Amino acid sequence: MKRFFSFLLTACLLSSCASITRGPNEVIVVESNPSGANATISCAGNISANAPTPARLTIPRKADGCHIDIEKSGMRRQQIQLERGFNGSYWLNFVPTVGFPIAILGSAFGDRGGNYTAWLAFGVSGAAGFIVDRVTGAMYDHNPSVINVTLQPEQ
Repeated sequence: MKRFFSFLLTACLLSSCASITRGPNEVIVVESNPSGANATISCAGNISANAPTPARLTIPRKADGCHIDIEKSGMRRQQIQLERGFNGSYWLNFVPTVGFPIAILGSAFGDRGGNYTAWLAFGVSGAAGFIVDRVTGAMYDHNPSVINVTLQPEQ
C-alpha cells in the first residue's frame, strides 16, 4: 500500500495543467492580403522566426517582447506587437485533481500521520503544477495568435 501512495504522490508532484495540455511552444498564424509577404517574428533573447504568408511561426510560449513585421516589396511594412499573458489551463493548477484521490485514500486507509501526508499531497500537487508550468513557459499565451493584415501600397 505504501508503494501505491508513493506512486500517486510522485504522479502528483509531476502534474501540471498547462504543460500537459499546451506544451512549451506556440504557433502564431500570419495571413496577409496580398499573400507572399515576408512575416518575421522577433522576441527578446534573440528569438526569431520567419516565413512567407500564409505563415505558421512557432515560438516558445515564454518568449517576451515579441513583435511581428510583415513586409512585401512595393507595400508599406506593418508591425504588430504581441502581448504575453496567462492561459486558462494554468489556473487549473488550483484544482489539484491528482492530489485529491490521494487525500481521500489517505484519510480512509492511513494512520494518524497518513492523513497529514495525504492532505499535504493534495496541496503540493497544485503547487507543483504552478512551478512546472512556469519553468516550461506553458503558462503563457501570446495575443493575438492569429494575425490577418491587408497591406497598403507605398506612396
